[in-house]
Amino acid sequence: MAKLSRNIGSLFLSDIVSRGFGFIVTVYLARVLTIRGFGLISYGLAFLTYALLFVNPGLTTIGAREIAKNHSNKKLVEEIIGLKMTIGFVVFVVFAVGLILIPGDPLTKKIIFIYLFSLFPFTILLEFVFQGTQDMEYIAASRFIHYLVYFVFIFLLVKGSGDVAKVPISYFLGYGLGTGFLLIVFSNRYGLLRLRFARRRWYDLLRISIPVGLATIFNQLLLNFPPVILGIFHCKEEVALFSAAFKIILMFLIIERVFYFVFFPIFSRQYRSEPTKLKSSFMFISKLLFAVTIPIAAGGILLSHEMIGFIYGVKFADAAPVLQLLLLYFIVTPLNTIFGYGLVAVDEQRKFLKVIFITSLINLFLIVVLGIYFKAQGAAAAIFVSELLGVILMNRELKKKIAFNTLKAAVKPATAALFMAALLYWLQNIHFLLRIPVGAFGYLIIMLLIKGFSRSEYRKMKAVFGEERKEIT
Repeated sequence: MAKLSRNIGSLFLSDIVSRGFGFIVTVYLARVLTIRGFGLISYGLAFLTYALLFVNPGLTTIGAREIAKNHSNKKLVEEIIGLKMTIGFVVFVVFAVGLILIPGDPLTKKIIFIYLFSLFPFTILLEFVFQGTQDMEYIAASRFIHYLVYFVFIFLLVKGSGDVAKVPISYFLGYGLGTGFLLIVFSNRYGLLRLRFARRRWYDLLRISIPVGLATIFNQLLLNFPPVILGIFHCKEEVALFSAAFKIILMFLIIERVFYFVFFPIFSRQYRSEPTKLKSSFMFISKLLFAVTIPIAAGGILLSHEMIGFIYGVKFADAAPVLQLLLLYFIVTPLNTIFGYGLVAVDEQRKFLKVIFITSLINLFLIVVLGIYFKAQGAAAAIFVSELLGVILMNRELKKKIAFNTLKAAVKPATAALFMAALLYWLQNIHFLLRIPVGAFGYLIIMLLIKGFSRSEYRKMKAVFGEERKEIT
């Protein structure tokens, strides 16, 4: 359990610090660049984001799963890196040729082209190896280096609107040094990385990983869909209201990212070597997620108006109802991620893709209909309803392999959150920044009184998540 706590803590801290660096850089660039220059950076980064999706069609997820099952599989690491490098080179060439052939603004093309160079450090990024071996502190350190270097070079190189091309250069340097750190750690511990270009083996890897890659692409596309629909059918103010609320949710979803990175390799390892532990593991992770997400959502719903006013100002007051709906989405989406990648951990990635495909179609339909008729609130309701359906379907598929009771895990966190909500309402005349720690303390006290996590559960989980350390050879 000590290692589990260390992994969660290191990833959570690194994500907070990295996002902090990213936020400061964003504010700085917004001030020193022109509006057009700032837009160019966002545009170029969007191209890189989509290019990265094509370079990694689920390969690192499958890699982390297999490394978790067998820490001695260095050959697999070398095959995945060789395949990613090949795909990365092809994607880079395709995008570069497109930039040459398609008419457009030269500066825009230049920014996109420089950003595309970050594909190359991404192809040799070894995060999935250390996720599989559950050495999250190295992933945390790599991300810290990435964003620290990016932060430093932005402030050293970018002084005005004429330095816009130095932004993607700084990003590349940060990405490269973060990737280099993991390469050094890997080489010191496991020996030099040899690239393996085995076409027959690549076919097997792609056949297994593409369902995961397609599911990721569907998710990314649909996350960007609400602003598009709102922008087409309504004024830009509706886009701003939705985006403002969703940015807060994205900060909260650090929890989802951390839990996925920490628990996915545990589920994968247990499925191979100790499948009887999976029921206890999924019950524990469900309860732990509910214990974190339910009080945040309950408190956020009560304090939404104050939060929006404090962060964005009174002109964004209409974003509060949107935030309230998105906080319901926040409760279910980490659970959906854990159940979905739980299916991948037990070799059911095709069922994972099937559920994602079904919920994506429903999500698409609901966003169009509710977004048109109910604007930003409708779009928020649409993604909550579709995500809730996704949890139900993922849970149903997972229970065919592992029988566990999800709703039972929510009872005690929900009970404590109700008492916390009553306390926050009673203290409504106090500034919300003071009510947050009081509410959190009250929630923890109630959880202790009702034995939200008993000593026997803690001892049981220590046995469930206990492991022997193995090395890649």
